[in-house]
Amino acid sequence: MRQSKTKSDNKQGQMRLDLPNLKPIVLEFDGGRVCSDGGLLLLRKADQILGLAENACSSITDERRSGAIKHKAIEMFRQRIYGIAAGYEDCNDASQLRFDAMHRLAIGKDRALASQPSLSRFENQADSITNAALQKLLIHTYIKRTRKTPQVLRLAMDTTCDEAYGRQQMIEFSGFYETYCFAPLFIFTEDGFPIWAQLRPGAANVIQDAIRAIKLLVKEIRLSWPRTRIELTADAGFASGEFFDVLEDRDITYFIAAAGHNGFQYHAEKTVFKCKDEFEAFGCQSPALKKYGLYQNPGDRKAALRRKEQTMRYASKDEGRMQELFEAELHIRKYGEFSYSAREWRNSRRVIFRVEYTMIGPDTRFVITNHKNGSPRKLYEKRYCPRAQCENWIKDLKLYLQSGRTSCQEFEANQFRLFLHVFAYILTWEVRKRARLRAMTVETFRLQLLKIGVLVKQRSRNFSLHLASEFPWQEQYRIAWRET
Repeated sequence: MRQSKTKSDNKQGQMRLDLPNLKPIVLEFDGGRVCSDGGLLLLRKADQILGLAENACSSITDERRSGAIKHKAIEMFRQRIYGIAAGYEDCNDASQLRFDAMHRLAIGKDRALASQPSLSRFENQADSITNAALQKLLIHTYIKRTRKTPQVLRLAMDTTCDEAYGRQQMIEFSGFYETYCFAPLFIFTEDGFPIWAQLRPGAANVIQDAIRAIKLLVKEIRLSWPRTRIELTADAGFASGEFFDVLEDRDITYFIAAAGHNGFQYHAEKTVFKCKDEFEAFGCQSPALKKYGLYQNPGDRKAALRRKEQTMRYASKDEGRMQELFEAELHIRKYGEFSYSAREWRNSRRVIFRVEYTMIGPDTRFVITNHKNGSPRKLYEKRYCPRAQCENWIKDLKLYLQSGRTSCQEFEANQFRLFLHVFAYILTWEVRKRARLRAMTVETFRLQLLKIGVLVKQRSRNFSLHLASEFPWQEQYRIAWRET
């Protein structure tokens, strides 16, 4: 195929694009003030509803001389979080975007916005006092926007890996993630609001950080909602007797996963072998098991998993698609519970478990809880399993909003950067929630409601925005603006 080529025409600035099997194409950058982020005003509207930028900047100490200030702190704050939400996570992007008509309109400035050096200085002036205030702002923003006091506030806690590539302050090697990194701690509400965001060194004690977070979080929540019941879900990394004690002392119901060991496997053994008998009663083969329902030969699980993958990968069209084969696979699932008291626990606690038996063998999961009522199946499926949704919200932050851009030298500056990305997420969350688009990812939201071609015309009394006539999600945009 012949490569496309670019030729300069006699007219200055005009380009001729020659492509195979197409009519001659002429390109010129003379369309006027056409911008690619026509939906930015949705973010500004959500910002005004929440009072996010104003409240955040009241917590930021501005030590600049008032007479020499060209860009106010609130303007630079908005410039950063709007830019991050629109897909411009680097300060370097400001070198071009500071002149963009749509970005200037959303922030409310007639002249050029702040440059990259100005934004970098703004980020690096953050200190621990500022970050502590912004941490509380997350909590109070959620409380303020929730009109009706909830009977139950369900929270999901998790950490993630923020890999470091330089020599930032307080980066440490994490044996779990096997790299030098930060390990941010996030707490989300059940509807996806990031009510806690804490940057942590990679090797920091997650239990101690979780305890400090819960103490402050619960204290602030109970000041506004003293009668609201709080539930917390977390993975096995938070299964600690000390953490359980803190939660119980504050009357918090918890559902926390726990790694299986011989003490737990002993109580689930009968259920595992019962599932095995039912599975083999259908004429299916499964790996041999020994005491406590463990594999007699540890390599059997890998071999069975490899056979399953090969069956799905090489299945013909007549045999069925991979998803069809997975759904047709025989699953035997049973639930149970027992009371367990570890040596370091101050009292015995309820442990529910789920056993799923397939051709690979048993898959047993354990969850520790202080909830007294309810069947193990209901508690596992309805109370614990929804916790996994927070993985998708963290993915939105890391993958689509690039919250891992923690490349400042100082730790507090990187914590401030994390807050900027979280605040950008909150603006997109607010618009999606009001427009009933909660299932939409940040990336889809950006492509469908922010990335709109728009012609900006400025008159003496007003601005007029002319969006692309062929924009395919016009009605969706109208609904989002009306509901926000």
